[in-house]
Amino acid sequence: MSDQHTCLPRFLLVLLLLVQLLGYNGVEGTRDLLEREDQELEKQLKLMNKPAVKTIKTQYGDIYDCVDFYKQPAFDHPLLKNHSFHFEMKPTSLPKRKRDQVSSEDKEPIHIGLIGGGCPVGTVPIRRVTKEDLIRERNASKVMSFADNTLGAHAGQSHCFNTRCPGFVHVRSDIPLDLVYPQISIPGKAVYEVQLYIDRDLANGNWWLLVGDDNTQVGFWPKRIFTGLADMASYAEWGGEVFGPPGTPTPGMGNSAFPTGDAHYDSYFKNVEIIDGGGQNIDAYNTEPFTDNMSQYDVFDHEDTDLRHLVVYGGFPSPPSG
Repeated sequence: MSDQHTCLPRFLLVLLLLVQLLGYNGVEGTRDLLEREDQELEKQLKLMNKPAVKTIKTQYGDIYDCVDFYKQPAFDHPLLKNHSFHFEMKPTSLPKRKRDQVSSEDKEPIHIGLIGGGCPVGTVPIRRVTKEDLIRERNASKVMSFADNTLGAHAGQSHCFNTRCPGFVHVRSDIPLDLVYPQISIPGKAVYEVQLYIDRDLANGNWWLLVGDDNTQVGFWPKRIFTGLADMASYAEWGGEVFGPPGTPTPGMGNSAFPTGDAHYDSYFKNVEIIDGGGQNIDAYNTEPFTDNMSQYDVFDHEDTDLRHLVVYGGFPSPPSG
């Protein structure tokens, strides 16, 4: 009996030592993995963030690098390696557009672009990618696929945005793609709006992004990077998209309330148009409203006397789980 009692503690001691060693190795392995992932992220950032001629930091903490036009991310696209584009490019032949029928008294002016005049001539503003951006994108890709947008994302299936999508050629030195609007509408009071258009250059097939009342030309998607879209699009979408990882509250959309159908209170798209085969802008037709979570989000699509084809949308955040 005495031998059994003396052996038991020794056996337990050996087990405890094994557990401690395994636990230590596990921590070390995790630490090494995190360090390798961190090094990989740093490597990606060096490739993504181009050398800056000037740096602009906004009041929201975003950093925009003024990158030489010819070194912008667009030209990393394999189909744009040999190009003849330049920073003074303009569209050659755009479709004629109907005049905005909403009087100026119905809306407030909104400033678009970076303060202080933006970047120097010959450079374009590119938002600096941060390590947090890459981690957020990586986490989002784990719960969201192009074919399935039910896990955390609402009203969209795309994974890339702004200059993170390859191929957009920036030409404007003071307007970045992913800026934060300084003014926001107040339901029932001040309404801020901005005109956004994507028009196809009838002469060469490039798709231009135009903003504002004066159709300011921000940049274009070259025809050569597309297949079917090089000549025409089969459908177009308008709407909102929010994302919340599983287990966290989903964000609000629009004014964080269900849409009422009234553009004085809801987030909206007005004068919704498409370009027909003849290059003319016409009211969008055969549209179909869609939401993937009708308990929290909704969208209305109808004709309005003043605003013409009107799409209003919105939704409220989900409460914390648990």
